[in-house]
Amino acid sequence: MKELRKLFIYILLIFGTVVMIAPFAWMLVTSFKLPSEVNSWPPRWSTKSFSTQRDVKVVPSTGTTSSVKGLSLREALTFVAKKTQGLVLVVNDDPFYRGTLTIPFKGSTYTLSLNQEEYKQFLQSLKIPSDFSIDDEIENNPEGFFEKVLLNYIYGATPVFKRTDFIERLSGNVETLLNGIDTMLTFGIDRIQDENEKEKFANFLEKKMKELQELSTKIQKYKAGNEVILTIDELKEIRNIISNYNLVYENSNELSENYNNALQNSLLNYLDNINFFLSTYDYFVKIQDKKVDENIVAQPMTEEERKALLLEKIKDLEDFEDIKSFVDKHGMNNLIDEFAKSIDLEIERKYGVNSVDLANIKSLVNSIVNIATERQINIKEELKNSFEDFLNKVSSVVGFDLTFSSAKAKLDAFSEELNNADNLLKEVALNIIKLQNLRMAYEGSINAWKIIRAPEFVESVLVKDGKSIEIVMKNVSPVYFMDDNIKNIHLKFSFSDVVKNVFQNYVLAWKSAPFGRYYINTIFIATVTTILEVIISAMAAYAFSWMNFPGKNILFSIFLATMMVPGEVLLVPNFITVTKFGWIDTYYALIIPWIVSVFSIFLMRQHFLSLPSELFDAAKIDGCSHWRYLWQIVVPLSKPVVVTSALLKFVGSWNSFLWVLIVTNSPKYRTLTVGLQTFSSEVGTLYNMLMAAATFSILPVVIIFLFTQKYFVRGIARTGLK
Repeated sequence: MKELRKLFIYILLIFGTVVMIAPFAWMLVTSFKLPSEVNSWPPRWSTKSFSTQRDVKVVPSTGTTSSVKGLSLREALTFVAKKTQGLVLVVNDDPFYRGTLTIPFKGSTYTLSLNQEEYKQFLQSLKIPSDFSIDDEIENNPEGFFEKVLLNYIYGATPVFKRTDFIERLSGNVETLLNGIDTMLTFGIDRIQDENEKEKFANFLEKKMKELQELSTKIQKYKAGNEVILTIDELKEIRNIISNYNLVYENSNELSENYNNALQNSLLNYLDNINFFLSTYDYFVKIQDKKVDENIVAQPMTEEERKALLLEKIKDLEDFEDIKSFVDKHGMNNLIDEFAKSIDLEIERKYGVNSVDLANIKSLVNSIVNIATERQINIKEELKNSFEDFLNKVSSVVGFDLTFSSAKAKLDAFSEELNNADNLLKEVALNIIKLQNLRMAYEGSINAWKIIRAPEFVESVLVKDGKSIEIVMKNVSPVYFMDDNIKNIHLKFSFSDVVKNVFQNYVLAWKSAPFGRYYINTIFIATVTTILEVIISAMAAYAFSWMNFPGKNILFSIFLATMMVPGEVLLVPNFITVTKFGWIDTYYALIIPWIVSVFSIFLMRQHFLSLPSELFDAAKIDGCSHWRYLWQIVVPLSKPVVVTSALLKFVGSWNSFLWVLIVTNSPKYRTLTVGLQTFSSEVGTLYNMLMAAATFSILPVVIIFLFTQKYFVRGIARTGLK
C-alpha cells in the first residue's frame, strides 16, 4: 500500500511537471516553425526547419513592378518604378534564405525569334473580345502581347480564369439570361404581331430555358478542382459545352434582337474570351521550337562575392571611388541611404537650399521622372541642355496629365524663390537617375545567387527576401517560360544550412526592431530598480524589526494595507505625477516609482525578526551602530531572503509592460516586453517570430534563476521561522 501511494505521488509529480513545462516547450518549438506551420491544424510538435530538403511552391509571372516597400524616406523620395527584366517566380509558400536551389527548367520550350508577318496574320485572324484591348505597342511586340494575355487570363493578380470567380460569374450570367427569358415569355411575347412567329419564338425560348438549366448544371462541376486557375483542358471542355448549345435565334422579330444582345453580353462574351485565349495559347505553344536541356542550380553568394559583384556593376559610375571606399569601410548595409544622404548634403551646400525644401523638390522631380520613364523618354539625353527643355519634352509627349501639371506648377513656384533653380532641378533629376542606377546594381548584387549550373541564356538568379525569384535572361524573352508548368522549386540544405534555418526566426525577430537597445534598457532598468529596492527595503525592514519608535506597528499595518490596492488603480495618479515632473519618456519614470516594495519590506522584516536578539545585544556591547549592524551582520545572515527579494524584483521589472508602454513614446527608452508588440498588428500576429523574441527575452531571467534558485527556495522556506 505504501509503494502504491508513492507511485501515485510520483505520477502526480510527473503529470504536474509536464503540465508546467508543456507551454514553455510549445513556445520553443513554435519559435522554430515556418509561418505556414504556426496555424496548421492539427497542431504539430515538428517543423520543416529541421529538414535537409524542401519543395517550395511558386507561381510564374513577368513584368513585376518594383515597389517602395522597405525603402527609407530619403530613398522613397527618389524612387523610380521599373519592371523586372526576367522571369519572376513568386513564392506561394514559406520563404527561404539559403540552400542549394534547383529550378526545373529542363524540358521547357522557348523561341529565339518570331516571324513578324506570321504574327500579324495571326492577330488579324483573332476575334478580339470586347473587354481586351490591343494597342500599337503590343501589336508590334509579340512577347508583350503574349505577356498581357497570360497575365490577364491565368497568371495575373486577378486573372479572368480564376476558378471560383469565373464559374460563379458564368453561372450568374446564365441565371440572369434565364430570368430574362422568363420575363420575355411572361410579359414580352405578346409584342410579336405575327402569330406563327410568336408561337415559334415562344417554343424556342422554352427549349433554350431547359438547355440553359442543363448548361448551368454542367458548368457547376468545374467549381471544384485541384488548381486555383482553370486548366487548359477544363477551358476546352467548357468551350465545347457552351458551343454544343445553339442558343442564337436566327430569325427576326420584335424581341429577337433583345434576346440575342442579352445572350451575347451574358454568355457568348465568355465564349469569346475562352476562344480568344485558347487560340492565342495554342499559337504561343506552337511557335516555341527550342527546348532547355538542363535545370538551373544556384547557391547563395558570400558577402565578399556580393561586394565584388556590386563593384563590378558600378565601375562606370562617376561616384565609383566614393562608393567603393564606403563599401570597403562599412560593408553593403545602408549603402543606398548613405549615398542618398551624401548627394543631398552636397546639393544643400552647393545651392543653399534647406533639407525640407529639398525633400519637397525631390518628390516633385521624381514624379516627373517617373512619368518620363513610363513614356520611355531618354531622360539623360533631354537633360543635356536644361531642366526646362526636359519639361517641355515631357509635356509634348504626355499632353494633359494632372500629376505632371500639378508637379510642374509646384516646381515653378519653387523656381521663383531659388537662385539658379534650373541647374538645381537638373542636378536633382540626374541624381535621381544616378541613385536609381545604383539601387538596381545594389539589388542585383545583394539578392544575387551564384549559378552552379544553368542554360547558357540565363544571366543571373536573384532571390529577394526568399519571397520571389527573378531569372534574368539574355536574348530570350521570359514570357516563353510562363507556360512550362513550373510550380515547385527544390531546396537542399547542408548541416550548417539546417542550423541556420532552425534559428532563422531568431535572426529575423532581432532585426525587426531595435532589440539591442531594448535589451540594454531592460537590463539597466531592472538592475537599477533591483539594487535601489533592496537597499530601501533592507533599511525599512530593519527599522520595523530592530528599532523602536512611536506608532511602529500602526505604520507597518498601513504599509501592509497598501498591498490590498490593485496596481491598476494607481496607474492614473502615478501617470499624472510623472507627467507633472516632466518625466515622460525618461528613465526616471521607469525607475523611481518602483524602487519601494511593501512585499519586499515585509519579507525581509519577517526574516530579520527570526535572527537571535543576542546578536544585537552583543553588537551593541561592542559599540556597533544600527547602520553597521544592518549591513555587516543582519544582511549577510539574511542572504537567502535578500537574494529572493532581489530576484522577484528583477523578474517583475524585466516583465513590466503596461507602465513602460504608457510612459514611453520612443524606442530609445522602451524595453523588451514592449518590443514584443512588433509582431502583433490589426491583421494578425506572427507567432513564430513572437515566440522567438519571447524566448531570447526570457533567457537571461531563466539563467539568473538557475544560479540563484537555492537562495530563492531557502529564502521563502525560512522566512518567519524562529
